Amino acid sequence: MTTQQPASTAAAPSSAATAQARPPRRTLIILASVLLVLLAGVVLAVTALSRTATPAAHGTARPLTGTGTGTTTIDLLTGAATADFTGHLSPLGAETGSDNLTFTLTGPSTFTFTGTRTFMAANGDKLFSAITGTGTFTRTTAHSTETDTITGGTGRFAGASGTYTDVISSVIVSATATWQTSRFTAVAHGQVRY
Repeated sequence: MTTQQPASTAAAPSSAATAQARPPRRTLIILASVLLVLLAGVVLAVTALSRTATPAAHGTARPLTGTGTGTTTIDLLTGAATADFTGHLSPLGAETGSDNLTFTLTGPSTFTFTGTRTFMAANGDKLFSAITGTGTFTRTTAHSTETDTITGGTGRFAGASGTYTDVISSVIVSATATWQTSRFTAVAHGQVRY
């Protein structure tokens, strides 16, 4: 007949048996240190490779100045307009371009407008901008000032940024009950970064 001891009175394992079952404290400290170093390396790698909330400025800031002439056609019923132009704009050199705009009357002789612009340099590189502006008009002329925010481009202008101001003078060359075509001249001053 065998007798069993109650679990509470069972003999505790010897300290030699415990030492063999658990790794030594020094080994645990070394493993924990190695793990922390590896974890810190992963965190640094992820931080270095991730995009930041505000991207770094792209390229060198350069003056953007020039003049241009063109034609704007406005749908008088909707305010939708397109413009085509040519000119010389540093740093593009000789350029052509187009706008897609929306005009809104704000008073008997005042207006606002918004839209997008595409410049194309002689080599085919493009520069894009978003447009906001205000102006005044008479029966035959209009004068406006716009602020343009450069939103990117292609070729050497990929990732471009910056702002510039255009001062524009227009003369109406033809009009119907629903359409108006104007000839304009514009002078630009600002900067572009690429």
